[in-house]
Amino acid sequence: MIRMDKEVELLLACSRPQMDSVSADGICRLLQEEIDWNWMLKAARSHGVWPIMYHNLKAVCPETVPQDILSKLKNVYLDNALRNLLLIKELFRIIEDFQKHGIEAVPFKGPALARMAYGDVTQRSFSDLDIMVRKQNVLQARDLLQSAGYKPEIPMTSDQEVKYLKANCEYNFNRQSPNVHVEIHWAFLPTNYYAPFDERIWSRLETMTFEGTRVQSFSSDDLVLALCAHATKHQWFQIKMVSDLAGLISRHQIDWDQVVASADEMGLMRILHIGLFLAHDLLDAKLPEQMLYKIEKDNTAKKMALHISEKLFSETNGMDGIIERYLFWPRTRERLSDRVKYLLFVGFEPTQADYDAFPMPDFLNPFYWIVRPVRLFYQYGLKKRI
Repeated sequence: MIRMDKEVELLLACSRPQMDSVSADGICRLLQEEIDWNWMLKAARSHGVWPIMYHNLKAVCPETVPQDILSKLKNVYLDNALRNLLLIKELFRIIEDFQKHGIEAVPFKGPALARMAYGDVTQRSFSDLDIMVRKQNVLQARDLLQSAGYKPEIPMTSDQEVKYLKANCEYNFNRQSPNVHVEIHWAFLPTNYYAPFDERIWSRLETMTFEGTRVQSFSSDDLVLALCAHATKHQWFQIKMVSDLAGLISRHQIDWDQVVASADEMGLMRILHIGLFLAHDLLDAKLPEQMLYKIEKDNTAKKMALHISEKLFSETNGMDGIIERYLFWPRTRERLSDRVKYLLFVGFEPTQADYDAFPMPDFLNPFYWIVRPVRLFYQYGLKKRI
């Protein structure tokens, strides 16, 4: 069942990174009605938008919000702000350490995105630090993090690490006391998503200043496409993902010709259209006429965006089943070759689950290309029928 009512309308209105008079009037109007605040608080937390929700409610008409609700939102907001400031301090320390050792490091998502999309690091929730480095610097970055007390999230042997770095796009680390999670990236998506990282973005870096510190950041043009690709990988399961994109578009002068050219070259045009449709339709992000025209012509993108919207506000707010999740990404690609390559990879490339299910000597490893499709068929097809 799809939940489309005044609570959803209020949640979306409060999730807008930039508030205008029309949106503010809409919030005040909705607050005159009886609101299911238990649902609102739960939804705000699960969608990661409670900081911006509190900010907007407090700025527009706090007197019409029940004081106990406003107090709960304020407490969560302050806890989030303190956590964000701790993470920012650690981010600056890591970047400074990397730079001292000749590693070019660019923070994205997390505090950098909070600043770029919301103008305030306290208005976005984030739980970890994402840092992009060049691929040749990944192991050096690993060593520096380990010397600072971080440990790999997944312990690996040298051979396993080589295979992991070849197939993936991030290396994750944890540290206790204080508890911090760091993700070192060298691309935006794993290899099997067949959306190669554009190395030219390193030549388009910009400098941003927040909390009195100057750091490098990706250009807003490059981030538009990166956010769309990352959120599509996760099926846009949170309103926060839409809010991030809407805020970035609203606060920056986007070179849409550059964005479109990059999307077309990488085969990510439909993914771009899905993201822009969601930002415009759900959060009223302002787009130029030429982009609205392109989106309107992409019927597949519109249908997928509407499906995403329905899943966002379903009572379970759950992602699709395993088969649907596997099929979601190729449906977002406009080039047949990209769809086929992804499906072949998913269907035949062995994973750790295959190795665990059917242990074999190393010399029999080539047979895992047969084991995997058989295992998938049994687990998600034949077994389900039985």
